Amino acid sequence: MREKRKFIRFDISLKTDYVLQRDPKVERTGVTRDVSAGGIQLLTEESLNVGDKLELKCFIPEALNPAHLNGIVLWSKIVSTGKKPSYSAGIEFKDIEEDNKNTFLKFLCELMYRKIGKK
Repeated sequence: MREKRKFIRFDISLKTDYVLQRDPKVERTGVTRDVSAGGIQLLTEESLNVGDKLELKCFIPEALNPAHLNGIVLWSKIVSTGKKPSYSAGIEFKDIEEDNKNTFLKFLCELMYRKIGKK
């Protein structure tokens, strides 16, 4: 089967704060399931809707400050039910703040180097 994704994905958990761009704006926290240069899969405690716009802060190991990104929800699904349901959403990046691009892309390059180095 041929891979259709534009970017390599890395299975890594990063704490990510996000703000839904709707009223009222409330900051929540999720965790990435995978990360790429084009977007993330985000695990949350609330359901996100396709088309929701988000401001994201991804906390990158060893970085002094989180990477600030803007994204849009492409898909969303429930991953577990029960007393505390959890959800998963695919977020496509629309913008990365200029001063954060180097930090975020350097982090992805280091992940790529580690992956290639293991082969």
